[in-house]
Amino acid sequence: MAEQSLGDRLAQVRRRRSLTQEELAQAAGVSVATIFKLEQGQRTSARVSTLHALARALGVTTSELFGPGAELDPDTNGDSASLVALRRILAPAPGAPSSIDDLPTLNDLKASISAVSRTGLHCRYTDTLAELPPLISSAQAAADHYQGQDGLGAQHLLARAYLTTGTVLAQFRHEDLAYDAIIRAITAAQQAGDPILHASGIYHLGWIFIRQGRFDDAEDVTVRTAEAIEPSISRSSPAHIAIWGRLLVEASAAAARNNRPAASRDLLTLARSAAARLAHDRFDYDQHWSSFGPTTVAAIEVENAMTTGDADHALHLARQIPTSDHIQLVTRMRHLLTVAEASVATRNYETSVKTLQTVRDAAPEWLKNQRLARHVVRDLLDATSIRRAKNVGLAELADYIGVRP
Repeated sequence: MAEQSLGDRLAQVRRRRSLTQEELAQAAGVSVATIFKLEQGQRTSARVSTLHALARALGVTTSELFGPGAELDPDTNGDSASLVALRRILAPAPGAPSSIDDLPTLNDLKASISAVSRTGLHCRYTDTLAELPPLISSAQAAADHYQGQDGLGAQHLLARAYLTTGTVLAQFRHEDLAYDAIIRAITAAQQAGDPILHASGIYHLGWIFIRQGRFDDAEDVTVRTAEAIEPSISRSSPAHIAIWGRLLVEASAAAARNNRPAASRDLLTLARSAAARLAHDRFDYDQHWSSFGPTTVAAIEVENAMTTGDADHALHLARQIPTSDHIQLVTRMRHLLTVAEASVATRNYETSVKTLQTVRDAAPEWLKNQRLARHVVRDLLDATSIRRAKNVGLAELADYIGVRP
C-alpha cells in the first residue's frame, strides 16, 4: 500500500465524517483555502495548532491525521552549527582511536559538566556545542575506566553529559541526533543505578517525541515511568517528587497536543499536587538535570490552553503567573513565546511584538531556533502595515530570526 500523505489522510477522514471542506473549515476555525491546499497537495505541512483544530472538529486524535511522511513544518534551523566534532563522538568511524590523553578525575569531570550545563542553561548554545565533544569524550573514558563506586559515579556523570548534549541538539532541531544522546543518557543512568536520573532521561525523551509530533509515544512513555516511580508525597525526597511531577507535565503537554484535553487536565492536576508539595521551583541540574515547581506547572497550563485554541484563557492564566527569576530560563522564554502567540490570536499585536523583543533580549540564540517564533512573526507581518512593521521593530525582528516569505 502506498504511503498516505497528510492531505490524503485529511480528505479521507473528512469524507468519512460526511463533511464538506466548507463545513470542516467552519467547525475547525481554519480557512477553506488551507484545507483545499492540504488535500490537493499544494501544501505538505501544517502547524500543530492547525492540525489540532482539524482533529478536534473531526473528532479524532491529532496523531490520526499524520500520514506517513507528513511534515509538521518544513522549516529547519541550526544547519549552520558545526556538529562535525560532536557527530564524531556520538557516531564514530569504525576503528577510530580515542582522543583522550589524560583520564580526568571524577571531581574534575563533575566540575566540567556543571560548567557546560550552566552555559547551556543560559541558552548560549553555540558555546555549548563547542565544549561538548571533549566533555563527552572525557565522560566516556571515565565510564570505561573507573570501577566500583567510582564506576557508578562515572556513569552518573556520563548520563548528565549526554542529557546536556540531547537538550542542546534538540534546540537546534536535530531531534534524531538528540534522541540518540538521550537514549545513551538513559542507559548510563540505569548502569549508575539511579532511578531518578533514569526518569529524568525519560522525560527528556518525551520532550523529544513531542518535538517530533509523536504525541502518543510521548504520553505513553512518560505516564508509564511516572507510575513506576510514583512517590510518597509525605516521605519521598524533593528530587523524587520533582521528577515525578516533571514526567506528568510532559505527559499533559503531549495529551493536549493530541486532542485529549480531559487526560491533559487530569495529568496536570497530579503535577500540581507535586508542585504544591515543593512550594517553589527547584533546580536539580547538578544531580538529575531537571527543574520543576508551581511556576513550571502554571506555564505549561498556559501553553496547553493555547494548544487547544483558547487564547483568551491562555492570557488570563498568564496574567496570574508572577514575574520571577525562580524558573528555568528556557521555560520562561517558552512561556513568553506562548504569550506572544496568544496576543496575536487576540489581535493585541503591539503586546506580541514587545514580548518577542523581550525574549530576544534575554535569550537571542534560543529565539533564533524556535519555529513557533517564526510562525508568530509571519502572522504579525500579515496583520501589520509595512510602515508600522518598520517603526515598531517587527521588520528587524523578522530579519534577525530568519523569517522567510
